[in-house]
Amino acid sequence: MDRTLVAGAFVLLWSCGFVGVAWGTADTAPAGLLAWRYVITAGLLLSAVTVIGSRISRRDLGQQCVLGLTAHVMFLGGLFAAAAAGVDAGTAALVCSAQPLLVAAAGAVFWGDRLAPRQWSGVALGLGAVALCVGGVSDLGPAMTLPMISLLGLTCSALLERRWAPRVHLVTALTVQVCAAAIVFVTVAALTTGIAVDPTARLVGSLAWLVVPAGLGGYGAYILALRTLGATRTSMLLYLTPPVSAIWAWAMLGDRIGAPQVIAMGLGIVAVLLTASPGDGGRPVADSPASPGVVPGGDTPRPDRPRPPAHSHAGGGAVPGRLP
Repeated sequence: MDRTLVAGAFVLLWSCGFVGVAWGTADTAPAGLLAWRYVITAGLLLSAVTVIGSRISRRDLGQQCVLGLTAHVMFLGGLFAAAAAGVDAGTAALVCSAQPLLVAAAGAVFWGDRLAPRQWSGVALGLGAVALCVGGVSDLGPAMTLPMISLLGLTCSALLERRWAPRVHLVTALTVQVCAAAIVFVTVAALTTGIAVDPTARLVGSLAWLVVPAGLGGYGAYILALRTLGATRTSMLLYLTPPVSAIWAWAMLGDRIGAPQVIAMGLGIVAVLLTASPGDGGRPVADSPASPGVVPGGDTPRPDRPRPPAHSHAGGGAVPGRLP
């Protein structure tokens, strides 16, 4: 699969969620919006899995549930809760922009990854690009723990995906993750603001956007990018999401794009290019020694490469600018 296509689709789809959130939160509480988003997405994915007929072991089921709690519940739940607590989107984006640093550090500690000086400069430049795009930190109150939970959740999901190198079909993996998250989000909504919503045209359009391009597309592309590009390279690509989110907001919501967003996009592209040098941390999960027979997005081994033992582990990080 063409890695450039995977990278481009990932950045584009992951960045588009802000539009649906902006539409939906105008008509309903964030908790209810999240609950309905995941209930609808789970229903669609369960139907798809029934057609595909892909099987999953008990061990893989447990791993995908954990990934659902980290990549979906902790990440999105933390960002929505932060927004409800008054933390602005720019501050949350800045907190989460530390994710490539955490992933790179974890790769060095646990996998012995080595990034060249130019790659470390790319990480720093990307962090600066996010800061420029969102305008800096404006809130340092107790609510700042919420975007930190989001940061921890997405970081853990990327590292666990690398550690486990799952062989589960992409659609099956996403189905389990979404179903696990749906249970949590529905429970939280029922215990707080309730799950009843007013089905306005704006809300219906918001849910359609959040379910299809942002949900199925964004998270599907995230898993595919992790398996195809590797954890560290996926993290670096997410430096591009704040300025691309600004373009989405301009196209769909009529928001103005300022010079900082344009400059940030240029810096983000340079940062990604600087970190694109081959290295252990950027090696795709599917090409790592511990998963020699795995085809990204599937559970069928390549004919010329044997399937690894069931006990084999190893693998292969993300900076959300907006909500996917």
